[in-house]
Amino acid sequence: MKAAVFEREGVLTIKEVERPQIKRPDQVLIEVEACSICGTDVHITAVPAGYAATNGTILGHEFCGYIVEKGADVQHLEIGDRVVVNPNNYCGVCTYCRKNLPNQCEHIEALGIDYDGAFAKYCLVSGKVAYRISKELPAEAAACVEPLACAVNGLHKVNVQPGSSAVVIGSGPIGLMITLLLKASGAGRIFLLETAPYRIDFARKLGAAEVLDPIHMDARKIVLDATGIGADFVFDVTGSQIVSSIDYVRKGGTVVLFGVNKNARAEVAQCEITTKEISVLGTWLANATFPEAIKILETQVIDVQRLITDIVPLEKIHEGLEKLRAGRAVKVIVKP
Repeated sequence: MKAAVFEREGVLTIKEVERPQIKRPDQVLIEVEACSICGTDVHITAVPAGYAATNGTILGHEFCGYIVEKGADVQHLEIGDRVVVNPNNYCGVCTYCRKNLPNQCEHIEALGIDYDGAFAKYCLVSGKVAYRISKELPAEAAACVEPLACAVNGLHKVNVQPGSSAVVIGSGPIGLMITLLLKASGAGRIFLLETAPYRIDFARKLGAAEVLDPIHMDARKIVLDATGIGADFVFDVTGSQIVSSIDYVRKGGTVVLFGVNKNARAEVAQCEITTKEISVLGTWLANATFPEAIKILETQVIDVQRLITDIVPLEKIHEGLEKLRAGRAVKVIVKP
């Protein structure tokens, strides 16, 4: 089968590889229907790499497909089932797994990073991380369950009430999903901060929030004037805006740090957190939120198809990666 293989830094090659074979009784083989390009994939293929992956690994971890084979121990799924996959395979027995925190598993393995992923015709995974999803849902939407499950985990950290105010920093797919979830939860004033022209225009057309460009606008003043005291909640989806987040949030409010930027460093005035009595929370991956994310899409609580800007075949995956790298796309779907 053809697959997009991460050879080494800066080299992603479309090449023929062996079709994976079931080796353990707990595994399922999935025929990939659609796989979304994640920001992590963009970072992995950058030079220098912004995120580490194992050389020789097939990338791709946000996907949906149909089970074509299964091991003898897989009882909860059947051949022909359409599934989505939690790409972070947890051990189930370490201290964090036993604390019901599988996203913090001490032995976690990441699909498309540590082992072969879904930018290919077939993908092999453990049955325990596969979840049934409706066959009626468009493949492009189903391929977005994984990032949505991560966004839902972030929303679980806070208690959004009707009329709440929120600032979301960054209008990539996750930022826009959080924005749509906030709106569906009844948030009254939502401000979305973005600096890339394409994404500013896209976010404004989406119409889910007031879009502010902090480079050319006094975004802090606009938020303060609108709320009187600052936002109830601030979500940093860039991984580098903790200082700005503290500026935008009200006293007693909550900052949720979502994005991961391992190169970001910031000097934080700790007294601002103390005297404003701010809660600062981190959120990482999905934590038992796949069933909820699936239900959100199946019942059309939000429409993630509105975020899809490009659909490409596997052979044109490099075009999709470059458009994302240049900020000229939001969600790119690969159909192998």
